Amino acid sequence: MLSLLPGLYLGWGIGANDTANAFGPQVGANIVTLRRAAVLTAAFGLLGAVVEGQKIFPALGGFTHLSLEMSVVAVLSTAIVVNVMTRLGLPISTSHAIVGALIGVGFAERAGFNIPIVMKVATSMLATPVGAATIAYLIYRALAALAAGRLGSALFFHLSVRYAAVVIGCYAAYAMGANNVGNAMAPYVAVGVIGASSGAALGGAAIALGVLTYSHRVIMVVGKQITALDPISALVATTATAITVHLFTQLGIPVSTSQAIVGAVVGVGLTKGIMGVNRRTLMVIPAGWVISVAGSGAAAWLFIMAYRMIQ
Repeated sequence: MLSLLPGLYLGWGIGANDTANAFGPQVGANIVTLRRAAVLTAAFGLLGAVVEGQKIFPALGGFTHLSLEMSVVAVLSTAIVVNVMTRLGLPISTSHAIVGALIGVGFAERAGFNIPIVMKVATSMLATPVGAATIAYLIYRALAALAAGRLGSALFFHLSVRYAAVVIGCYAAYAMGANNVGNAMAPYVAVGVIGASSGAALGGAAIALGVLTYSHRVIMVVGKQITALDPISALVATTATAITVHLFTQLGIPVSTSQAIVGAVVGVGLTKGIMGVNRRTLMVIPAGWVISVAGSGAAAWLFIMAYRMIQ
């Protein structure tokens, strides 16, 4: 069971980094406190992992032909990169990081790759932020028009928006848990270390722990430093994220919840014009995505080479 420790470490890192993807906008818009956001994300993230997390396992488990050693190395490399990026406050893609690590171990062991799965994942890397931004932009325009037509009940409308933003945040947390638990546990399930249902529950618990103990840094980046968010903006960004991630989960494709929320927040920002988006932060965050893929892949390859030398 010691081999599962890197998976638990990665699950913790996923929770620490990805809470922002469910409740970062709401915290930024002062709809919900940081503590309450963490509790809600932990609960619904665990629920999503247990109920639907197994849908992602085949894609990541079948990305390359894995051995136990390759699984441990891939997950450990990903966990280290995720932890470093979280300490820097960068919302990275844990899905991209595990894919980078699987590529690293696959090349190191000359294991080959499942090309259809590789193509699905590669396509999702482009479709996720663009899709979320488009959905957010359209929803924001529709809600803005609705608000303008209900000036007589403006207070009721805005109170409804605030409550809806919390409900949608819970849905986004659920979708995050369902889609991301595979990043930590799919390689272990693929080599038979743990069953799919047990892996989903254990990984979900690790994600919940990460949410509760170390999620504040990235939440503040997503909620405060991309664009100014009001309650309607927070609702729209989280709704677009939840829809995007949940749709890909039904297709069994691991996607980046970080890409989705950043794309959604940008989509909201673009309704105010390009000057409404913090372009400096917008350049730093994608750089973190690239580094996470390259860093985890390089670390995995080096770990495999080192393991060969000491055998």
